[in-house]
Amino acid sequence: MEPVLKKVLAMTSSTQMIVAMFVGFGVGLFFGESVSWMGTIGTSVILLMQMTVLPYIVVSLVGGIGKLQKNTAKLIFSRAGLIMLLLWLLAMVLVALIPLSFPIVESASFFSTSSIEPVTPIDYFKLYIPSNPFESMADGYVPAMVVFSIAMGLALIGMQGEHKQQILTFMHTSSEIFSRITQGLVKILPIGIFAMSASAAGTMGVDEFASMQVYLISYFVLCLLLTFWVLPWIVASLTPVTFAQALRISKSSLVTAFATGNIFIVIPVIVEECKQVMREHNDLCEDGATLIEILVPIAFTFPNIGKLTVILFVYFAGWFNGTPVDISNIPSLSISGLLALFGSVYVAIPFMLDLVKLPADLFQLFVMSGFITGKFTSIAAVMNLFVLTLLTASLFQKSLKMRPPQLLKMGIGIGASVVATILVCRIGMGMFIHSPEITSGVIANMQVADKVPTKVKRQFPVLGKTPSSPIRSVQAIRDAGTLRVGYIPSNVPFSYYNNAGQLVGFDTAMANKLAEDLKVKIEFIPFKKDQLAASLKAGFFDIAMSGLAMDIEQMDALSYANPVLELNIAIATRDHLVNDFKSNDKIKQMHNMTVAYVEHSDAIEDAKKMAPNIKFVKIEGYKDFFRQKKNKYDAVVISAQAGSAWTLFFPGYGIALLENKSHYPVAYAVAQSNQSLLNYINNWQRLRKVDGTQEQIYDYWMLGKGAEKVEPRWSIIRDVLHWVD
Repeated sequence: MEPVLKKVLAMTSSTQMIVAMFVGFGVGLFFGESVSWMGTIGTSVILLMQMTVLPYIVVSLVGGIGKLQKNTAKLIFSRAGLIMLLLWLLAMVLVALIPLSFPIVESASFFSTSSIEPVTPIDYFKLYIPSNPFESMADGYVPAMVVFSIAMGLALIGMQGEHKQQILTFMHTSSEIFSRITQGLVKILPIGIFAMSASAAGTMGVDEFASMQVYLISYFVLCLLLTFWVLPWIVASLTPVTFAQALRISKSSLVTAFATGNIFIVIPVIVEECKQVMREHNDLCEDGATLIEILVPIAFTFPNIGKLTVILFVYFAGWFNGTPVDISNIPSLSISGLLALFGSVYVAIPFMLDLVKLPADLFQLFVMSGFITGKFTSIAAVMNLFVLTLLTASLFQKSLKMRPPQLLKMGIGIGASVVATILVCRIGMGMFIHSPEITSGVIANMQVADKVPTKVKRQFPVLGKTPSSPIRSVQAIRDAGTLRVGYIPSNVPFSYYNNAGQLVGFDTAMANKLAEDLKVKIEFIPFKKDQLAASLKAGFFDIAMSGLAMDIEQMDALSYANPVLELNIAIATRDHLVNDFKSNDKIKQMHNMTVAYVEHSDAIEDAKKMAPNIKFVKIEGYKDFFRQKKNKYDAVVISAQAGSAWTLFFPGYGIALLENKSHYPVAYAVAQSNQSLLNYINNWQRLRKVDGTQEQIYDYWMLGKGAEKVEPRWSIIRDVLHWVD
């Protein structure tokens, strides 16, 4: 055991992390869900790693910029700074385009209460302007801290004397302190990697592992495209250095960086190779050589293209979570991500996930994959340093040539290669990553826990033909021994038939509970909504329970009980149109659109005034929209809760919550004269809300909690060795 421990301790830190990751995977596969608790250890280690990041950003930027000479600073910020900004812009554009290669995976989910929670708008002033630097640091506004630190560093450049040296010495000493703390923490980082890998391997499903391949493949392709194609082509098009020379001089540094994951150790090599290739073209004076020697170490302290590529993980996290990053959020994500990456990725990624409202626990996937993707990050970073240095040196030597034919050729070539890469990846990954096939199976197989004898009629009673019955009080219902409940067929998720042909749904379950409390049997009778009041008056059924929106026009013909639910008005439409319906401005600009509706006539009248170019058509039921064959309707007005349930059957549709977040009450209805039953229902609802019965039924039918039987994660100890149950 001791020799093995010595070998492990003798490994480089990067090797230890890779070994820890694979050993963690092995432990997770062996023990399964029983090691899920280890995720807590991993999270603790990562939080410790984040401890020094914000202070380090301050001292390193202030000290690094403050020690520059005025002339050197002007040269670097005016020339290298412009080139660096353009390279950053190129990288951010490519990172934003690569998600187009992610395969289309049609998915749907039950309604989530998080979708109707108010979204806190991003305060861009606090994000970027450090009006109170201490508040910015406390709240984790990394971009604001970077702006503050750069401002302090620039102010120091113009200062002279002993006080400046004292500040610089303090910054340098503090930087060394934080570096030593980080180096010490790096020694326990393999423990965190091991713990998170074990937890993930023990709890992640096969589909989730398959989805991780999307990130890894797209990330590798992005880094390779930048390193061996885009960046060398830029050098060859604008400087005397050829494409082949750019690859030749960077080869040894790329191999070293890939093998070690360390960019710092190749800085001297980058300096010498850049000077050598410039001399080969008789294009390097003494000042130019000095510029290269100064520029490379300084550029190393700034975010490089390799570091910027990790923003791709945030786009992947959105795809993985089923909530892709909206196009309107891309600029703020890119700029904030760039500024956040002045520090550690361990702070930047959680910050960016929070910025676009994605779950924080997705960060664990990034950490797990970081020591595979880190190799590719390193080679992109090294090539970035080469390109930045060669472009800046050529600009200084006045040999940087902006030739229109070469620029056009470069633009077309890079554009075509990016498009081809995206298409190949999209098609290739689409062949292996498939949509889950179980979404509709879950809701179609849900059942009501029947505790009373149940009879379901499928034939609609006909007014004037079907014999009417007297309206029954609660006592009359008990005496008859049967509660008659009206329902609307195919009214997902309130009342619908499952795969076994049983009538199920939220209101069906509530009706069963009502009959159980009345100690009677239950009989379900279908009805058409436009005949509800007349059917109740004719005594076809005692109560209607089927997701009924309270209708002001019906209130003088029937009696509604107290609202049982408040639902949110939404739009169900094809996935590619969902974002358009989230904005009132976009809705107003729509033309040639047909929107169907089943209820909410008063709201529809208001909508017609707001969007006069949209055609609104009333339909009998929501199934007429979702099962349409000729695309007669582009969208349908529906509740977010019901719409989410319908999309489980039809994953090609999505739900758009309206900008004003409108909602409406749903209630049960009885005959207008049936005061006895109305009083009972109101009191019964109040009781079942307080004791949690209604919430339990709601969670099952609306939120899907417990709807899908979750099998324990496959593990060797349980499924192969059978040591545990």
